Amino acid sequence: MTVRRAFRPLVCLAVLLLALSLLRPSVEVVATAAGVPSPEQFIGFAMGTDNKLARWDKIVDYMKAVASTSDRVRVRELGKTSQNNPLIALEISAPETLKNLDRYKQLERRLYFQNGTPSARDRDELFRQGKAVVLITCSTHAIEIGATQMALELVHHLATDNSSATKNILDNVVLLLVPSVNPDGQILVTDWFNRNVGTPYESSPIPYLYHPYVGHDSNRDMYMFTQKESQYMAQLVWHDWFPSVWLDQHQMSANGPRIFVMPATDPINLNVHPVIYRWNTILGQSQAAALETAGKDGIIYNSTYTNFWEGALAWSGWWHNQIGLLTEVASARIAAPVVQQMAVRRDLSGVEQRPTGDGPEPILSAAPLPPPTDTTPRTEYPRPWMGGKWTLRDIVDYEMISTLALLETTADRREAILRQIYEVNRQTIDEGRTASVKAIVIPADRQHDPREAAHLIEKLMIAGVEVYRADGTIDAEDTQFAAGSYVIPMTQVFARYAKDLLEKQTYPEIRKSPDTPADPPYDVTAWSLGMQFGVDVRFLTTPVTTKLTRLTQPIHIDGRVSGNGPRFVMNYDGPDTAIAINRLLKANAKLAYEAPSRVVVDGVSRDVMEPIAKEFGLDVVSTPPAPAGIAEPERQAIRAPRIGLYYPWTGDNTDEGWTRWVLEQYEFNYTTIHNADMRAGNLRRQFDAIILPDQNPREILDGLSLNTIRPEFRGGIGDAGLENLGRFVSQGGTLITLGAASDLAIDRFPIPVRNLKRSLRREQHFAPGTIVHIQVDPTQAMSAGVARDTYGFYNNSPFFTLLEGFNALRPTVIARFPNQDIVASGWLRGEDAMAGRPAVVSVDMKPGRVVLFGLRPQHRAQTHATFPLLFNALFLASDAAGPILTQ
Repeated sequence: MTVRRAFRPLVCLAVLLLALSLLRPSVEVVATAAGVPSPEQFIGFAMGTDNKLARWDKIVDYMKAVASTSDRVRVRELGKTSQNNPLIALEISAPETLKNLDRYKQLERRLYFQNGTPSARDRDELFRQGKAVVLITCSTHAIEIGATQMALELVHHLATDNSSATKNILDNVVLLLVPSVNPDGQILVTDWFNRNVGTPYESSPIPYLYHPYVGHDSNRDMYMFTQKESQYMAQLVWHDWFPSVWLDQHQMSANGPRIFVMPATDPINLNVHPVIYRWNTILGQSQAAALETAGKDGIIYNSTYTNFWEGALAWSGWWHNQIGLLTEVASARIAAPVVQQMAVRRDLSGVEQRPTGDGPEPILSAAPLPPPTDTTPRTEYPRPWMGGKWTLRDIVDYEMISTLALLETTADRREAILRQIYEVNRQTIDEGRTASVKAIVIPADRQHDPREAAHLIEKLMIAGVEVYRADGTIDAEDTQFAAGSYVIPMTQVFARYAKDLLEKQTYPEIRKSPDTPADPPYDVTAWSLGMQFGVDVRFLTTPVTTKLTRLTQPIHIDGRVSGNGPRFVMNYDGPDTAIAINRLLKANAKLAYEAPSRVVVDGVSRDVMEPIAKEFGLDVVSTPPAPAGIAEPERQAIRAPRIGLYYPWTGDNTDEGWTRWVLEQYEFNYTTIHNADMRAGNLRRQFDAIILPDQNPREILDGLSLNTIRPEFRGGIGDAGLENLGRFVSQGGTLITLGAASDLAIDRFPIPVRNLKRSLRREQHFAPGTIVHIQVDPTQAMSAGVARDTYGFYNNSPFFTLLEGFNALRPTVIARFPNQDIVASGWLRGEDAMAGRPAVVSVDMKPGRVVLFGLRPQHRAQTHATFPLLFNALFLASDAAGPILTQ
């Protein structure tokens, strides 16, 4: 009794304090909410409203407004996009955390061993006080617009809500939120939708790339880093913050499940630590559970997307020991609703369970989608989507629920994530001492083009890989590598990434049963970057003992001019030389190919030549002219080509964007031409070369012609455009066809070439993305700058055979596949069908030329080894066919 009486006042005090604590947050909510406008107040409508979209400029303004009034939110600009729009990231956490943000950033660097192995004391401090850093990236594919709209509601919620769940998130997590990885595309898609909504053209597909250069490939650039946006993301995740959890939010088609969450499906990649796959599952399933709890239908996992490839943004984190998650939510018609007919569900006895009610009403002129076909409940899809109305608001809801679930679970499991990621990083470094590969060497003295080795090393450094230079010679495994060779020790935290990016990929085939064909891969199966750059890369089974110096800046290969005389001779060893050639042509120099892979330059001074040689790493020899009376050797003139690059209005023009980007980087002038330009004619007066990027011939000819397409974007080049292309070639022009566009020339022009790929069924021949061996004819001017035996990228594109009986035309094989061992990296079904077949063919049409690139030489701007094939086709376009070079 005495104890109880003594305890009673403490109970009363505790109740009073609890009541006061409950009252205080409610006052703070009112005060915070009064200072922070809601998205609806600021933008003018609620996020997810039918047919309404917040534009990027207003989104940026809103985020800044929240940051100016909330001590939980900061906004920083990562840089300017390709079209000079701001790419922003928000840092969201508890006010106390944001006040000491640099300290928590240093703790996260410690987690990833950025300053060496932490001491036991530092490690324990990290576990006790470190935060779980979560990165969320939204809408890299700009038509997948829902996540960016959701981001406004998410920021408002985290800035104003004082529930215990939100407090737990803020206290344990630092959220890095990138509301759009593709602001240029967000603006383009928003403006296009607003232009067409409420008109007969509401469902008209956007005719432009929704990233200025790479369209839907914007998340296929996280190891090449060609685009500014990719570079900013790499800086954020592998140099600045080192998040341990990364969610990338996408959308998928509208006719199936409502959302995909992790885990993805087989096969896995053995370079990824198993703990990463386990946490992908834990966090992905926490999202699924939250959605199911909220009564949402259509949540699926273990479907479509595989655990193997270096593809989506967040998945590139796997090899950096980061938990990388993907969500894919069913799409609407941008911001307009879609309706799907209801499926019939059968119960366990087979009796149909028909939906009740009148069903959804039609939306404008859009016909309802057919009913979903995957309606079988199962472990990974327990409550299938059966059809109905689907809106942008639904997308926002699904995104919001799954995002908060991820943050809540990460906050709850903060210390477990830190401890286990720490262990993964420690094991990665330790395995560098015990695993079969101890180091990767890029020899300094054994490269076809040392400048490409420098470019490769720069890509690795952008991704956070530690690269060193050998101070002396390296003796390893009966081989000596010259001093100055580049070394990537495996005793580093990002060793898994370096190994995976540089080694040969072997895709594990997945079969439903032993007697069925292997399931085709979801995306590309090879990315071995050394091969694509034409760089010799060696994997050592013994550690390098030579003293090493870590590189802190990109490498520059020095060039020079030696000798005396008015003529200059330089080797053409790789694509960088094309920039030098273009600079010299703009300086009115006279250039010519001279075998093997040499360029002779006349008509410029040493003052012009020397800075170009230094900038582009050229060893140039200055020589006197040939003595009078001595005949000059045969040479092929190089002139500045007038280039027309075809830009179709189908929206499926990603290859055009990549081609345009490559041309700009290597300083080729070009003019964009559309269907109307093709139909108008007079092409030869304007152009020496016309490039048709990879596209189905029917799409080139007919384009899109539905009544729902805006009139100015309907149709293709038509018969008139085709006739004008034929006239262009007959008047001496060069038509360059990439990939599937080659079939247009094969089908419509009298050339002695056929595409063998077209006659093969998918089960006979299939390659979604494979690096292959190719053999290049060094006697051809088009082959200048390319190694005789090199690599190309193949993805279901044409391969050829030459026909007899066309005596007036002269086809020349520039590159072919070898007779055996075609696959260098990745997976390909039906390799024998390609054996010995031409991959690149030039047809002399007298006087014009058609160049067929079955193997696309500029694929996603990755295939540096084959860039010169395209460049030479352009340089030669301004001249007649000319002589074949001799060695």
